[in-house]
Amino acid sequence: MDGINFVAMPRRVSSFRPVGANGADLQAQLALTSCLRETAYRIRYDAYKSFGYVSECKNGIFSDSYDERANCQTALVFKDGCAAATIRIATYDAERDDPAYHHVQAMEIFGTEMKAVLSELRSGGRVPKAAEVGKLGRLPTHARDMDIIFALFRTIGYLILHQEIDVVFNAVREHHMPMYRRFGFQQLEPPRPYPGLTFKTGLMACFRPSYGVARNSLPFLRGISKDDATYTKLIAGERVAIFGDNAPSAVRPAGPVAPLSQTPDGLRNCA
Repeated sequence: MDGINFVAMPRRVSSFRPVGANGADLQAQLALTSCLRETAYRIRYDAYKSFGYVSECKNGIFSDSYDERANCQTALVFKDGCAAATIRIATYDAERDDPAYHHVQAMEIFGTEMKAVLSELRSGGRVPKAAEVGKLGRLPTHARDMDIIFALFRTIGYLILHQEIDVVFNAVREHHMPMYRRFGFQQLEPPRPYPGLTFKTGLMACFRPSYGVARNSLPFLRGISKDDATYTKLIAGERVAIFGDNAPSAVRPAGPVAPLSQTPDGLRNCA
């Protein structure tokens, strides 16, 4: 993987501007109960089905074997108390005894390339830890609400801190890559077919040396820390105001961003 710039500095930070909403109506919670997991899988199914990315399923749930693995965590974002969006993070840690941590779904497509990157990152005998972020979906009533997307990625930011991740991978559809570049990711591989879905994704990554810059430069990541109450409560499984009790102004990128999903209403809300 010669020539990779392992410090993916966020660019075009000036393209983010504050908007009127203050983010106080956005909450996040890990899907640790069966009810919350079902809610997440229903959001995910309707999001992907609306674009024809998954086949018809009578139970209205999109889940896979990775959801049951110990290395995967699914999170929900709520707006005005109702479940609005979901995202999943999977941890790769070759030093863990549990074999579930030795594989993430993107390795079905980019396994050779991802392991080559991790091999180059290894230094001082320490094996780097990686994470894959994916399975993002949101409700149609929020299809243009980027504050919800920012809330999802702020939630993921706390989980990355908790897991002490060295590199974050994402299998990204081509038309979403510009947004991820603004978030500090860089493209490593061109799009390839994604297993079980009807689209192609390219491999993108964000590396640890750029985390601090991202936290300071991207308003929706600003201030996240293991020392704040939001981190402690989120990791404990509580529902939290993801931008804090005194939420800063939410931010939205200048110019249109394609909606990541559109899904029907009527999903169950779980406490």
